[in-house]
Amino acid sequence: MELEQEKEVKQAEVAMQQAEDYLDTVMEDAMDEFRRFEVEMERMARNELESLEKTAESARNMGNLMEKAATIASTKYMEAALNSASASMKTAWKGLSAKKVHPS
Repeated sequence: MELEQEKEVKQAEVAMQQAEDYLDTVMEDAMDEFRRFEVEMERMARNELESLEKTAESARNMGNLMEKAATIASTKYMEAALNSASASMKTAWKGLSAKKVHPS
């Protein structure tokens, strides 16, 4: 009877050790999978960040170009307005110096 109990205890200990070994293996596999997942997520996040940074840089450059274009356009507009005003003033002075009166 005692021998039979010792045998059962030994079998239980062996079964317990096998279960612990299996659990350790499963846990190691799960941790390896988690590490791979973590590396992949970091890679994807890094790629996404780089993409967003490129998009932001492109938008910033486009904004700078649009600002320069608007500055050039407004400068050209002011030059044209000044030239037109100067031409009108010259015409007016010519009319005054010729002492011509407008028919109206």
